[in-house]
Formats: sequence, structure tokens, C-alpha cells
Amino acid sequence: MTSYDSLLATAVVMLMLGFQTPVAIGQQIKKCQDAEGNWHYGNFADQACQDSAVDELHETGVTISTDLPPPSEEEMAQKERMKEALRIQEEFSQDQRKRDLEVLRIYGSEETIVSTWDRKLASIDNNIEITRQIKEGTAKDIEKLLKMKQTKKVERQLQEREDAVKSYNRVIRHNLTEREKLSEKYITILNEFREARKRVYGE
Repeated sequence: MTSYDSLLATAVVMLMLGFQTPVAIGQQIKKCQDAEGNWHYGNFADQACQDSAVDELHETGVTISTDLPPPSEEEMAQKERMKEALRIQEEFSQDQRKRDLEVLRIYGSEETIVSTWDRKLASIDNNIEITRQIKEGTAKDIEKLLKMKQTKKVERQLQEREDAVKSYNRVIRHNLTEREKLSEKYITILNEFREARKRVYGE
């Protein structure tokens, strides 16, 4: 038998013995699939699959653990975007709480808001009523002047009172507009107060 034949026979025997010898207790095998879909096994599998997850298998074939691949540039960028979004959200939440506390400090309670609202409405309503009474008195003066002989003096007085009535009407319309704006303002304030109280105290 030649040296080559002897070496070949030895290798065959060792290979056969290797298949017959059980895997050492606790021995673990690495397995992964590369980007092209090829599977790799053994101690160097993680080197062949640098961008893929590497499973570590028990001798029975059960997965013991999985080493995830390092995040890609896109994943890192996404992580940074999420981190920035959370930071902005946190700053917004802190600013919102400051505004809420300020609203609660200024107005104190719903009763205070409603009381102030009613008082200002009453003031506007009072101005409207006074202006209407004055306008009615002026309108009666106009009726009297129309029954009088139309001299230049009477015509001048009539014109003055007619202009005054127009002015009173403008004042009344302005006050009605202000009344509407005031109601809209205090409805907004009341809602803001309720939302602030809910956010701060959970009420």
C-alpha cells in the first residue's frame, strides 16, 4: 500500500469515527442566512452574515439565542428621528403644563370666569339700553319738529336729531358686535380652563 493510500484510508476511518461520535455535551452551533439567501453553519457563520441575524443552536437543533445584526444607516437615522420627535414632544408637554398652570392661576375657577363674563355682558347691555332710550327720546323730538312750521331753525334741529339717531344706531350695532365677540372670547376661556384643569388634575 502506498503512502497516499495509507493516508486516504486513515482519513476515511477518522471521518467514520467522527460521524459515530456524539456531539460533545453543551456544544453549540451557529447558523445564519446571508443577504443572498445562502445558509451558513459553524463558528464562522457570523462572519459570513455580518448584516443578518445569527442563531445559536443547541446540539438538539433548538435555538438558544439570536444575535441581531448591527442597525443599518436607515435604521440609525430612523432611531434619531424618533429620538428627536420624543424630545420635541417632551418639550411641548412641559410648555403645555406651564400654560395650563398659568391659565388656572389667572382665572382660579369656572365661577370666576362666568361671573366676569356676566358682569361684562351686563355692562354692554346697559350701554345698549341707555343708547336706545336716548335714541327713542330723539325720535320723539323729530316727530315734534316735523309737526312744527319748517323754518330754517327747525330744519337745522331736525337734521341734527336725524344725524344723532344714525349715530345712536351705529353705537348700538357696535355694542352688539362687541357683545358677540365677548361671548366667543369667554366661551374659549372657559373651554381652555376646563381642558387645563383636566390635564393638570385629571378632572
